[in-house]
Amino acid sequence: MSTKEVLSEGELDALMDTFSGEEAANTPVAGSGECVPFDFSTREQTLLAQMPALKKLNEKHSMALAQVMQELYGVTAQVNVVDIQLLKLDQALANVVEPAAINLAQMPPLNGVSYIVLPGVLLSFVVDAYFGGSTVAASTEFTRKSLTPTELRINEVLVGKFTASLVEAWSEKIQLSPQLDGLETSPTYLQANSPDDLALVFPFQFTVGEWSATLDWIVPYAALEPLRQKLGSLAEEAVPAQKSSAWEEHFQRELAHVQLEISGTFESGPVSISEVLNLRPGSIVPLKMPTHVAVAVENQPFSLGEHGVLNGNKSIKITEIIKHEPDQA
Repeated sequence: MSTKEVLSEGELDALMDTFSGEEAANTPVAGSGECVPFDFSTREQTLLAQMPALKKLNEKHSMALAQVMQELYGVTAQVNVVDIQLLKLDQALANVVEPAAINLAQMPPLNGVSYIVLPGVLLSFVVDAYFGGSTVAASTEFTRKSLTPTELRINEVLVGKFTASLVEAWSEKIQLSPQLDGLETSPTYLQANSPDDLALVFPFQFTVGEWSATLDWIVPYAALEPLRQKLGSLAEEAVPAQKSSAWEEHFQRELAHVQLEISGTFESGPVSISEVLNLRPGSIVPLKMPTHVAVAVENQPFSLGEHGVLNGNKSIKITEIIKHEPDQA
């Protein structure tokens, strides 16, 4: 007779919790020879409920990813945290749409291999936005069967930023030390050690206008299970965090839509009063075109750039952000 456990420790706890308290009192009692149906889908919510800190950490991580897209590629993307999913590992990998950049990573102190999955449609969008200069006609379709060298390079950069922002977002609970182990572009080449094991899927949905794509971080549940106590200890900070986070998220959403005036100053020079008085319609004021252009937001110096043309329009490519020193009181 096999001595292998059928259920893991976490699954046993979830099963016992399901039959405790009010739920057990409301459960119908089976009569002789009668089977009572049981909804095992509640197990997922029960297991995830044991680690409430995950939602807060993901929200913090998503805000950092939105900032990464803006700083690296000038793309104003909204990054939303989709509900965490609890799936079998082989099912989670089977859901990956080919082609995709599937980055294998170690995340000590988390055990096992996790997967950072960047879909081809996301990489293609970033390439078009950065090199093409337009996101208006962004497509959610991706018909190619492979990724281009440029898309693979974008993947390297984004994965590096993803892990760096992950470390910062999780630092209040766990000190992660990410190490990339490899890259695959097709889930068919991945060999899961224990495909029947559970995995947590953390989806981050990137949205620009009507376009959207989802980056997934797939983590074996067994890697997080030993850390349930750390990821479930929100009692001391839950009340103030919930009170402030709602207002913080509200103002962040509203501020993102505030209209600001941006201007670029090409050149200025001194003129005499007599020259101004002699100006008439058709008069020409000679100005030497500068190499660098000053950009101001609401009349406040913001950056320096180079002037040029994009899609037939005069444009300024930002080369340097002006850093403002805080006032010394």
